[in-house]
Amino acid sequence: MESSCYEYESSVKKRKISERVPRNADGLYQPYYKDGKKITEIARFNPAEVFFAGFIPPVIGSVSAIAIALIFHNDEISNYNWQCGRARLPSLSRIINLPVERTFWQLFLLFHVPLRVIELITGFNRYKKLRNIHYKRVWFYEFMRHVYLYGGLLELLFLAGLSIIGERENIRMHVIFFYVFGICGIVFMIANILCHSHSLYYFNPYGRLSYRLKIFFCSLYVLSVPVLFASFVLYWKFCITWAYDIFAICEYSGVFLNILYHGCAFFDIRHKVTFTVRVVERVKRSDDSLSTIYSNQMETYFDRNDEKKKDERG
Repeated sequence: MESSCYEYESSVKKRKISERVPRNADGLYQPYYKDGKKITEIARFNPAEVFFAGFIPPVIGSVSAIAIALIFHNDEISNYNWQCGRARLPSLSRIINLPVERTFWQLFLLFHVPLRVIELITGFNRYKKLRNIHYKRVWFYEFMRHVYLYGGLLELLFLAGLSIIGERENIRMHVIFFYVFGICGIVFMIANILCHSHSLYYFNPYGRLSYRLKIFFCSLYVLSVPVLFASFVLYWKFCITWAYDIFAICEYSGVFLNILYHGCAFFDIRHKVTFTVRVVERVKRSDDSLSTIYSNQMETYFDRNDEKKKDERG
């Protein structure tokens, strides 16, 4: 545990040192040379902004679709021949089958997919770098790290599939996509929790909070599955009308629990990740002198800063 804490402290020190690197008028780092390459930073994004850009759209899409359906179009989705009597609440599939609700659902949920892919790739790479060196089952950790990536990508794929192919296009495919999406979501959550618990993500200030929230939301998500199946069977096989309402509530809850679980990523990237866009160019031999000059300039910059600080303290 001491070495892990030491690594965490070292990473913090490196971050503080990096803050001394000169920046241009736009707040971006000056071009630098590394391993025969010139690296130029052209854009920098606040991790919180990237997170909210991926978190808020699905919240808006799901809440607006369900609210519009229940408030304005309730009769359209519940006032027809039910096999075992009319239910009060419609299923999620029937909600996103309506034109207006479908528009909100697809627009906002599909918008966040590319950002979630970036989040998955970032998490996959950082889990590799931040593995706790005291955890000896490296093979299992690496396996779960890959399950985290591919499970998350499949979850997104089937979410997009069930959003695009609704009941009116192909009800069988829609149902298959819906259930596979749920399974992939559970697999992703468990893999994420296991990787989190054996990495430096587990440390304070937000590591343990994020870990506990993930376990809480994942547990509720998993517990809702048998309730969902049982209520579905009770309605269609035994014609218990209120069971369909429970089925619908489980679907709504599943959507929001999934969103809340992914919201824990905020604690994982806060003050820990910086998103940048960089141009990497190979340095020609004639540019080797430029690298030396730049290195000297950097050393001079740090020397002047150190002298300036000493004068201020004196």
